[in-house]
Amino acid sequence: MKEKDPVYIASCSFGKDSIATILLAIENNEPLDYAVFSEVMYSNAEGISGEIPEHIEWIREIAIPKLESLGVPVKVVRAARDYCYYFTPGNENTKGNHVGKLKGFPLGGHCVINRDCKIKPIHDFYKSFGDRPIIQYVGIAKDEPVRLARLKATGKRQQISLLQKYGYTEAMAKKKAAEYGLLSPLYSTSYRGGCWFCPNCRLRTFVCFRKAHPELWAKLRELSQTPNLCSYGFKYGETFQQIEERMNAQEAQLTLFEI
Repeated sequence: MKEKDPVYIASCSFGKDSIATILLAIENNEPLDYAVFSEVMYSNAEGISGEIPEHIEWIREIAIPKLESLGVPVKVVRAARDYCYYFTPGNENTKGNHVGKLKGFPLGGHCVINRDCKIKPIHDFYKSFGDRPIIQYVGIAKDEPVRLARLKATGKRQQISLLQKYGYTEAMAKKKAAEYGLLSPLYSTSYRGGCWFCPNCRLRTFVCFRKAHPELWAKLRELSQTPNLCSYGFKYGETFQQIEERMNAQEAQLTLFEI
């Protein structure tokens, strides 16, 4: 490629919309150089992903090999920081209103995990191409007008929705992914995509996750007891203990209805 030729990169969370975007690129001979997946890690030291276990296992064992067999190079990027970084002594704030304190749980709507652990490694990957323009395919369906309105061109990077271009709704994207055997097991569970510790998860999602993965949930409980945190608000101001109390009440109610 020439030094100024654009690089075509599909942002891929391995959800239905990003998978369908890649499949549409293949079917319609759209240029595509890479699919890039930014994996947020809960713990680099322990090798624990921030992705739902069922989802990351499927990504590694099924989805990536399938996409690469279809001719799509998949680049997995990770940040040096992980979720546990923000709870580890030695990583205290050095400026601002909370000097000397650990950041702790991310604030809903202002997530440093998304900024530092997800977005940054993607941008670092883009920078590796120097001055070449970046055409970023994003998985936004035609029936998501608010998100489509946010598509933008910033500097050398331009965002494009192939789902919009080819008239695909979210339902159509899900069907397309399923046609290729590339529909994540997330869609057969009550889990949402994204990090399993995300404050945006619904209470019932947390209840189901705790039931399926008590060992991971116990790690969050342990982190909630870390001293010297800026914030103990696990979910929009509510502490981990308050959320667990609500989860216990909801779980008891769900169990009652199952009897």
